[in-house]
Amino acid sequence: MMFWRRLPLFHRDVLTPYLTHLLLVFLAGYFAVVFFPGNYDPREITNIVTQGLNRWDSGWYLQIARDGYDTRSAAFFPLYPLLIHLCARLGVDPVMAGIAISNLALWGLLAVFFLLAGMDTDMSSAQRATWYLALFPTAFYLSAIYTESLYLFLVLLAFYFARRNWWLPAGAAGMLASATRNMGIFLSLALLLEYLTARSGKIKKDICFLGLIPLGAILFMAYLKIRLGDPLAFLHAQQHWDRHFDWPWITFKQTMIYIGHNYNFFHNLLDLSFTFYGVALFLLSLFKGWRLRPSYGFFVLTGLLVPLLSPATHEPLFSMPRFVMVLFPLYLILARLTTGEREYNFVLALLAPLYFFLHFIFARGEWVA
Repeated sequence: MMFWRRLPLFHRDVLTPYLTHLLLVFLAGYFAVVFFPGNYDPREITNIVTQGLNRWDSGWYLQIARDGYDTRSAAFFPLYPLLIHLCARLGVDPVMAGIAISNLALWGLLAVFFLLAGMDTDMSSAQRATWYLALFPTAFYLSAIYTESLYLFLVLLAFYFARRNWWLPAGAAGMLASATRNMGIFLSLALLLEYLTARSGKIKKDICFLGLIPLGAILFMAYLKIRLGDPLAFLHAQQHWDRHFDWPWITFKQTMIYIGHNYNFFHNLLDLSFTFYGVALFLLSLFKGWRLRPSYGFFVLTGLLVPLLSPATHEPLFSMPRFVMVLFPLYLILARLTTGEREYNFVLALLAPLYFFLHFIFARGEWVA
C-alpha cells in the first residue's frame, strides 16, 4: 500500500490552508494577551500563544496524561492523553506535546480530506472544501490541546481506506478513532454502509475487519472496569456536565427559551447558530443532486443527533459549535454551494474573521464550545 507516499502533505492546496490556519491561531492567541494590560513579557511569544491553546478541556487531557483516570475524567477517551503521556515519558513538555500532536494530526487530516474530497468532486471543489475546513470558525480546536484533530484525522483515514476497499486499515483507523472519542463507536455503522455500497450488498470475509472499530471503546471500558470498577464510567461521568436524555425538539425549545430570557445569551445563541448551520446543510444533502454517500450522511446524522439527544441543563446545545466542526461531509456540501469565485471569496471572508474572533476570546479564557 503506497498511501503514505501519495499523501499530499506539501501540495499547495493542503499546505497553504494549513499555514494560514496556523497564522490565524498565532495572531489571535498573541493579540488576545498583548492587547490587554497584564504581567507578561510580549517577547515571550511561544508561551503566550501556547497558553491560548491550553484552555478548558485541555486541563482534563493533561491531568489524565499525568495522573490517570478518576470518575470525573472518565468522560474523556484515552488515546490522545496516552500519546501525551508517552511524549512526556520521553522528556517532552506535556503542553508542547499536546499542541504538537494536534497540529501534526491537523496537517495530516487536511491532506487526507483533500484526497477524499477529490474522490467525490473536481479539484476546484476539493480545494474550496479544504479551505473551509481549515478556516471554519471553531477550527482553532484542531490546534488546541483537544482531541478534535486526532479524532478527525483517524475518521478521515478510516473513510479513505474504506473508499479504496482497504478494509483492514479502515477497521484499524476506526478502532483508534473509537479510542479517541465516544462518537467513534458510530463509525462501525457508517463504514458498514460504505462496505455494503462498495460491495453492492454482497458480504465477504473482509467485513470482519469492521469488527475492529468498536474494539477501541471496548478496551477503554475494560480499563475502566479494572481502574474504577465501572466499565460505563465514561457515560456516568456525563452527569458532572449535567447532560441528560431529551428529545431534539425539546432541546431546541429550551435553547430558544434561554435566548428569549437572555440567559447565557451569547453561548446559547452561538450554539443554536452552529446547530442550524449543520442541520440546514444536512437537509440539503438529502435532495437529489446534493446527496451525500449513505455513509457520509449517516456520519453527519449521528454527529448531530447524539448531542441533540443529550442536552446539558444550563446550555442545551452545549459544545455544538465544536461537534459540528468535525462533520467533514458538510464542507463538501458547502463547496458545492459556492461554485463561483465571488461566493467562494465571500465565504472565506466570513469564516476567517469569525475564526479569529472565536479563538481570540477562547485564548482569553472565554468558553466557546
